[in-house]
Amino acid sequence: MENPQEEILVSPAFSLLEFGDGYIAMILGGIEGEDSAGLKVVDFIIKPSQLLRKRYNIKDSQLNKNECMPYRVYKSDLIPINQFDDANRKWMYIKNFNHEDTEISKIEWNLRNLLKESEKRVALLEGDILWYYDQLQLAKMNPSEFMAQSFEFFDKMGSINEKMLGRKEKEQFLS
Repeated sequence: MENPQEEILVSPAFSLLEFGDGYIAMILGGIEGEDSAGLKVVDFIIKPSQLLRKRYNIKDSQLNKNECMPYRVYKSDLIPINQFDDANRKWMYIKNFNHEDTEISKIEWNLRNLLKESEKRVALLEGDILWYYDQLQLAKMNPSEFMAQSFEFFDKMGSINEKMLGRKEKEQFLS
């Protein structure tokens, strides 16, 4: 009896590049590198779909004899889809073929900014946690000195509550 699993394709014949506006191209190859500014890029060899060629007016002169063309994108603008599925790898390029922003890239840009702000907030909170730990150790080792510094401690606690809760939440909490 034959084992049907042996006939399953585990390596894609070609990967797909989907643009942020929904058009697609086949990826025939690609290599990572850096541009002149030192930013990470991926240089693909793509075969544009007929719809992509029509929409962006890709001329035959832009293609080689196999109807393929080089295409460079910033690695930060690529999102792997089905990254661990060897039989169906796809990449999402968050911009369109002309490297213009799409709705996806605008959302992604906003999410990156939110993430940066959250990382800053976490760093500040981690600093406060270290300070609290030092105060706790001081209270354990030298309670009288801790009591002398208690005013500063309780003042600092109030500022951390504002950071953690925000002004609206603090006002709701107090009322």
